[in-house]
Amino acid sequence: MSEVSERVRVCPREELRPGLVKVVALGKDRHGLPREGLVLIDGRGDVRCWVNLCKHLPIPIDGGSREFFDEHGAHLFCGTHGAKFRLHDGYCIEGPCSGDALDAVEVLEEDGVVYVVPPPVGD
Repeated sequence: MSEVSERVRVCPREELRPGLVKVVALGKDRHGLPREGLVLIDGRGDVRCWVNLCKHLPIPIDGGSREFFDEHGAHLFCGTHGAKFRLHDGYCIEGPCSGDALDAVEVLEEDGVVYVVPPPVGD
């Protein structure tokens, strides 16, 4: 189990709704660059968080546009590579990284508030 002190407050659960992404800072990567998490509600109503990096090349899936969904709002969409990722498991169903999945971030809910636990900085 992760230490409580490591968690980052996102928002009250009631502020999340389908079609909305809350971007949350996850600290810095091994190169000192900021990492972000994408907090959203999947089609099942569960809260998910994915690291904002495409699996084809490690660049933010929104490319800085802050537009995260495909034209139907059904998948996360990498505007650079055209990859589509399922909301509930981050799995890429279309594009150059098909078969891979976004990196998940642990989500906690306590007293109606959503928190995430930033993953450790990789090697």
